[in-house]
Amino acid sequence: MDSVIDKIIKAKSVAILPHVNEDPDALGSCFAFQKVMRLMGKEAVIYVSGKIEARLDFIGNDYVMYNGDSCYNHDLCVCLDCGDIERITERKVIFDKIGNTVNIDHHFTNTRFADANYVDGTAAATGEILFDLFKEMQITLNSEIARDLYIAVSSDTGCFKYSNVTPKTMHTAASLLEYGFDHAEAARLLFDTETLEAAKLKAEITEGIKSYADGKIKVVVTDERAGEKYGISKEDIPNLVDIPRRIEGTEIAVCIKHIDDGFRINLRSNGAADVAKAAMTFGGGGHIKAAGATLHCDTAEDALNAVVEECKKALEGAE
Repeated sequence: MDSVIDKIIKAKSVAILPHVNEDPDALGSCFAFQKVMRLMGKEAVIYVSGKIEARLDFIGNDYVMYNGDSCYNHDLCVCLDCGDIERITERKVIFDKIGNTVNIDHHFTNTRFADANYVDGTAAATGEILFDLFKEMQITLNSEIARDLYIAVSSDTGCFKYSNVTPKTMHTAASLLEYGFDHAEAARLLFDTETLEAAKLKAEITEGIKSYADGKIKVVVTDERAGEKYGISKEDIPNLVDIPRRIEGTEIAVCIKHIDDGFRINLRSNGAADVAKAAMTFGGGGHIKAAGATLHCDTAEDALNAVVEECKKALEGAE
């Protein structure tokens, strides 16, 4: 932590990079970090990979959508919630040009790719790590920063119902609530709000659930353009892996999504199976119970067969 703090203190201008396909933990962490940097009198700019899901607009919009032409002149690059350098995709240009880098993350498969790394695989979310970092730096938070961190932590814990929740996670959340933001409204927007079009798409996906290993592995296969007939952009397709995850008897839930350069795989474990190991065989990573990867297969059937085989191995390893 000391080397990370040292770089932050010395910096005058900070580029903040979340992982591609930014989720609420990444966004909440970035907005909190940006606000803290500005409180410290520093310039701070968040560079995102592309259009953010419309449902996450409530978190904030103070960012730059990187398009290769963005102007930047920063002396520190901070990557948040990013397990490896490939997860910042084309924004690696920013990372490389600055050459003074920090990596703050909670994925235990993190490759420690920066000059200074603060990685805690036991933390439930990157937002939880940032809370500790700001405390160590004696930063006085405000309600907006606390809200951002709460969104980060609550999102990556499924509103505090996932197995990654620890007593420390709950203490962190309780401390953040002391700042008086509307946590109930934040939770409603994160977990209990969706469009009618999204509900219709999820109903269609549910109809196509595939079952393997006596129902222990359940899979949905879709395309990033599947929402077009419902008027849903590929960026706004909801989290579909939760559909098979919620079905009784599921030990590993899989979503396979056809994207431009292959197939994006999302894995969730309801039991003891380590899906991070399965993801790592495809060059991905994540957590024991939540992981992902990108497969470069010719067909969805090839991707399906490859993933199911690795999931079967994960089940066998958990016995």
